[in-house]
Amino acid sequence: MPRLFLKKKEEVLGEYYLRRKSRIFVGSKKGNDILIKDGNISDHHCTISFKEGTYVLKDQNTITGTKLNGKTVSEATLEVGDVVGIGQYDLVMAPDTAVDAPEYYLIGIFGKFSGKKFSVKMGDTFIGREPNSPRGIENDIVLTGDMTASKGHAKISLNNRQFFVTDVGSTGGVAVNGQKVGQLNSMLIEPGDEISIGRTIFRFVSSKDEDYSLPSKQRIFLLKILKPLALLLTMAVLGGSLFLMWTGWSGVSLLTKSKKLTLALNSEFRKDIPLRNFDEYDITSTPAVGDLAGGRKGNSIAMLTAAGFLYGWDAKTGAALWRQIEIFNSGKTSPVIADVNNDGIEDIIVLSDSSMLYVVDGQSGNLIMKEILGGVVSEMTPLVADLTANGKLDVVVCSEDGAVHFLYDVGYGGSGFEKYTEFVEGPIYASPVLYQSKDIAPMVVVANYASKVFFIDGKSRTKKTVDLVAKTGKTHLIAGAPAIGDITGDGVPEVIVQSNVPQYISAIDVTKFDVMWTYFVEPTPPAGLMHNASPLVADLDGNGAGDVFAVSANGSILGLRGKTGYPAGELLWKLFVPEGKRIISSPAMCDFDKDGMMDFVVAAEDGRVMVIKSNHKRKEFEVLAEIRASNNPITSSPVIADLFGTGVLNILFANSTDALQVIDTNSKIMKNFNPWPMFLGNPSHTGFEGFGAYKSQYRNKLLIGIGILVLFLVVRIRISVKKSSKRVKVQFL
Repeated sequence: MPRLFLKKKEEVLGEYYLRRKSRIFVGSKKGNDILIKDGNISDHHCTISFKEGTYVLKDQNTITGTKLNGKTVSEATLEVGDVVGIGQYDLVMAPDTAVDAPEYYLIGIFGKFSGKKFSVKMGDTFIGREPNSPRGIENDIVLTGDMTASKGHAKISLNNRQFFVTDVGSTGGVAVNGQKVGQLNSMLIEPGDEISIGRTIFRFVSSKDEDYSLPSKQRIFLLKILKPLALLLTMAVLGGSLFLMWTGWSGVSLLTKSKKLTLALNSEFRKDIPLRNFDEYDITSTPAVGDLAGGRKGNSIAMLTAAGFLYGWDAKTGAALWRQIEIFNSGKTSPVIADVNNDGIEDIIVLSDSSMLYVVDGQSGNLIMKEILGGVVSEMTPLVADLTANGKLDVVVCSEDGAVHFLYDVGYGGSGFEKYTEFVEGPIYASPVLYQSKDIAPMVVVANYASKVFFIDGKSRTKKTVDLVAKTGKTHLIAGAPAIGDITGDGVPEVIVQSNVPQYISAIDVTKFDVMWTYFVEPTPPAGLMHNASPLVADLDGNGAGDVFAVSANGSILGLRGKTGYPAGELLWKLFVPEGKRIISSPAMCDFDKDGMMDFVVAAEDGRVMVIKSNHKRKEFEVLAEIRASNNPITSSPVIADLFGTGVLNILFANSTDALQVIDTNSKIMKNFNPWPMFLGNPSHTGFEGFGAYKSQYRNKLLIGIGILVLFLVVRIRISVKKSSKRVKVQFL
């Protein structure tokens, strides 16, 4: 049975094999077997019927009529080789196969006319941009819209059973397999050859082998790698979209799978270093968690003991990373882990009783630098942060006598190291913290034991002072590090300080350097305890703004409203630790139950570790979980980390005998995510923002949405590309 080709000039628009139907409808309305999208064609223009072994063409009383071999007919018999004219289109009836007499085509394989198919005549086939060349010759193949093609560009001729391509005087030229033909010159072509005309590369093919693959014979490197490059890029984007969806779905599933928090003492990991006189104790060094192993994956632990040794362990195996390093410290300052020399390996920054700053390579235990500072610095933790925005970390250390030491670019030795000391009024017992905001230059916040808070710009070295006695009329003997956080909801953090004797909590507006409110806690803490724990800033009442979470040395836990109109502050709710045991160390926080609000870990004098939740609906603190984790007082702050790389959070702490212990929880999180890896949460001491891999459902759903959008766009682009280079449709009718 024959075939029908739908053509416009020599462009093949469709190919139809006549097989099943006894009647075929041709027209411009949807539903026709052969659809011609042209307003000049009637809805139902003509039919081709199979009757008694012959095909009969019949016009459907159209205005423009139907032609057979150039003559208008109302009804006629069709034979192989006949051409049916319908407006500007032709339906050519051809034999079922072309094995004995193959047909020849130009098919676009790259560029503007990619996917198009044009018939090559058994004579001369003229090619150009316009219907007619400047010499008046009608072009058979019209490259409409390609301004790089000339009006009369090329000609393909059959001569002695061989095909030749001729450049008929084009501006841009003609090339065969990357070789220029030259104006008015001809070149022999064979099936499979690639011909460049204008912005399109065509392949000359016979009906026996219609190859639509990308060009392979051009001398253009990009074309050779285009297909694998496009595939690689598509796979990368698809992989990225799937990763986003997986990450978002993981977060959603974690947030929706609510489990009761459980705590269990880990019996496999314990480090005992019983060298302290534990009858007398105060706040002690907090261990720090980081990747000290360099190329090896997993978390490592650094700890400074009261015997004056710095230790490093692999959390998974418990093995020592290096031989302990003698630091000469009584064990009250905590180590900070940060990559100070930008070599990809985290380092340890720690202070000694001899007023010495040590920077130790975390992988090898080798000393990177040692610097004498002056004054008593051993009871405060150094601040590590980029104060000058040069991409290099700086260190700030306070001494008791009021010297604030700035050490710039500490990881770069003599090539960039600079030391500067700013003197403020002492004594100082509180560790320095960093204040940073998008509209305010980074400042170091130093609180002293004489009711003053100093704000020092680490770059310009300017200083501002807030005198709490002058502002509030109340004495603030501050021994705990200030907290930084936005308690007004305006995007600008405030500073929260907690005094020792008597116990006050005050909020400082940094934009005005004024006190917003001062809350009275109690007259005096238990005797002999100077180092108050630091407060924290987090949303307690569910209004989206920060509030203040604080612990008192008498065992009480307080929640204070951050944004309040009361100068005396406003208590949200309060909780007493049973048995009235003291809380010595600073609390830590993390969203254990994945409800988008922080939970708090506090450790008591009786060895108890509790996870506290602020239930804003019931307006109270509640204990999510608790465990008697130590037989001795817990004197370090808790550390919260995925210690073993299992995707489950652990709580790490040290007690008054320097015993290091781990509590396992059932709170799942992203692997190796450490929400509170060291004292005050992170190396730069920046407050509460950013803790919690799954802070809210919105973030996870946004990730899923972005992943789906990227996936949709990739598929849509691929479909568009395929449509733009769509091959001639072949149908069986």
